[in-house]
Amino acid sequence: MPKSCIVELGFPRRSFAHLSEIVYPLSLQANGGPLFTNGVWSGYVSFDSPGLTLAQLESVARYYYSLGYGYFCPTMVTSSPEAYQSNLPTFRAARDFDWGQGILPPHLEGPFFSPDCMGAHNPSLRQDPTLAFADKLFDWSGGFIGFITMAPERPGALDTIRYLTSKGVSISLGHMNPVVEDIQAALEAGATSFTHVLNAATRDKLSAKDLRMVAQFTDRRAWSMIIPDAVHVPAYAVQLMAQSKGPDKVIFVSDESPLIGAPVGTTATLWGHTFEIRKDEAGHVRSYDLSGSCTSLIECMNIAIQWGIPQQVVEAAVTANAAAFLAPALRRCNISLSQTPSHSRGVRFQDSSYQVNHN
Repeated sequence: MPKSCIVELGFPRRSFAHLSEIVYPLSLQANGGPLFTNGVWSGYVSFDSPGLTLAQLESVARYYYSLGYGYFCPTMVTSSPEAYQSNLPTFRAARDFDWGQGILPPHLEGPFFSPDCMGAHNPSLRQDPTLAFADKLFDWSGGFIGFITMAPERPGALDTIRYLTSKGVSISLGHMNPVVEDIQAALEAGATSFTHVLNAATRDKLSAKDLRMVAQFTDRRAWSMIIPDAVHVPAYAVQLMAQSKGPDKVIFVSDESPLIGAPVGTTATLWGHTFEIRKDEAGHVRSYDLSGSCTSLIECMNIAIQWGIPQQVVEAAVTANAAAFLAPALRRCNISLSQTPSHSRGVRFQDSSYQVNHN
């Protein structure tokens, strides 16, 4: 087992009557982040760009820690083989440093997607799942992969799900256009989550009787991730998700864009698309088109509170639930989340919102 995988397991799963004084949120889906020079935004890092360096990763990690994040899974969107081969070892190597203790096994969002549901991803890099390529990903990472988002209806998907879960890699269903039987088969094969429900999913019109969406909101065999940033989905969707999945099966994610923290007016080319940072009519900073969220996970927690989601549900959705979904990889790498991290101050709930803990 690689030295950088040697730590121990567990995020304390608290009683829902108990609220933590300090919370160390876990982001399952950070696609990159900003670089600063003398406190001024000077660029960004996208985790799918080949040649990621430890210095770049450290800068992004320290940015998230400064916001109060306890942990995050670096996320590579659909990438080239060269990018996977060069960047996956960097995530693992980061755990040899004190600043890297908040970096968890990464999320590979792709490349096993439906061609009809690519979202902002580069369609030229999409491929159908095969055991051969799944094995390459595992080898390139040195076994340091947390979970993979994939479409369950593609040829080879079920065999790939069985293979990866046997190695302790969690599978989340997303960027998909299945029939409900495909979802059922994938859950039976070992998939345990749905990625950013209602986003980059089924593109054809959903009917009121469509069980594909009902499954994502109600099937308790799987966790469901949703983005409460007031941009990706409406308040009602988040409220329904929290009620229907129960407090232990909903996960809040931000889907942090590499452009998070960029000034309004910034333009950038990512994944074959050009994005611009602007404010929407409600005053939310976002990218046009969507490249993930420009809202931090801490801000998402506060939006969820404003939408009436109970504090204990919000906290579970960014700590114990996220860790429970990621548990196979945490066990495989002996990573513990039970100790107070030294790299982050975390956040505390005061004056009706989550704020960085400065005590």
